[in-house]
Amino acid sequence: MTTIITRVFPSAAAAKSAAERLLAKGVPERQLDVIGAGADARADLEAAEVHSSAIEPYLKRIKAGNAVLVARTTYKPLQAASMTREILSKRDTIPVANVTDDFFVPDKVDGSPSVLKDHPLFLTDRRSTRGGGPLSQGLGIGMLKHRSGKRPLMDHGKRMSRMFWPMKLVSQKERSSSVIRGGRYMSKMFWPMRLVSRRG
Repeated sequence: MTTIITRVFPSAAAAKSAAERLLAKGVPERQLDVIGAGADARADLEAAEVHSSAIEPYLKRIKAGNAVLVARTTYKPLQAASMTREILSKRDTIPVANVTDDFFVPDKVDGSPSVLKDHPLFLTDRRSTRGGGPLSQGLGIGMLKHRSGKRPLMDHGKRMSRMFWPMKLVSQKERSSSVIRGGRYMSKMFWPMRLVSRRG
């Protein structure tokens, strides 16, 4: 479950100050949005999953120079929603009547995704990464590493088998049809007569 909490601040600076306080308390940056006067504030509010009843009232506030802070709180950190409400209650916010500014959103489960069909979305949280991109970007690690040229499993061109078996594993010298050295067939060990006759 995700709890979406929205508040209107007198200015974008005040909203950013509250967002920085939430960041210091452990709320991930991807779960916070500060929306002020911009190219398309309506699209930003809808993308941040602001409740439909608050879109128009918030747009009027944004046009007046105010800013909206959107917090999509989940399980990280523990009791994130309660902590967010407490922190924002101590801030200078502007009350907006007849809007839903605190509500639950159920997580959408599409079933088991296919790696081949939805590979660009693999390991991607559609809700929290509004701008797109894999979750590994938030961890600062790369999922793929590009190397130039071929490289053996072990340095200096040695094979791993040489670590415990110093002799060659494959011999290229020609062999006779006899399994036992000296030209004798294994059948001669227990049956002295010929097994195959070439008589017409």
